Amino acid sequence: MKLNKETINAIIRNNSRFLSAYSEPEPYFIYNIKKYTEDFDAEVINLYYKKLRYAVDNSERLVNEMFRDEFYDFYGIDRNVVSSPEQMRSELIFDSFAMDVNDKSVGVYFSNERFMFGHFIDVCWDADWNFLWCWID
Repeated sequence: MKLNKETINAIIRNNSRFLSAYSEPEPYFIYNIKKYTEDFDAEVINLYYKKLRYAVDNSERLVNEMFRDEFYDFYGIDRNVVSSPEQMRSELIFDSFAMDVNDKSVGVYFSNERFMFGHFIDVCWDADWNFLWCWID
C-alpha cells in the first residue's frame, strides 16, 4: 500500500511548517532499512499517519527541541535572508517526514530553500517521540 497524498494533505491542513504531499521529491514516506519494499500493511500506514498528526500538532515544540543556535553559524546559511538563529528557527520547514518500519522511529529533514538551499538539518526521534540526535549538513 502506498501513502495517500490526499490523506497526508488533510493531516497537515496547510500547516506552513509542512510541504504539500505533492511536492517533489516526495517528502512523505515509510522505509524498511532491513529490506527494500514499498508495500506496507494498513496498520503500519495508520501508525505513520498518527505520527504525522502528532508532528503537525506539536510542530513548534519539535522544532524548538531539535534546534541549536549554532546551526545559524553553518557555512550554508544565507545570512542575507535570515538575520538570527530565532528567525532561522521560525522559518524551518519539515522538508521530509519518514518512519522506519522496524523501530517506528521518525526521521525529519528540516530546511528552507530560501536560506539553506542544498542543505538540511537531519533529526531523529524514537518511537515515543524522545529526541535522539540532530546535525546540519
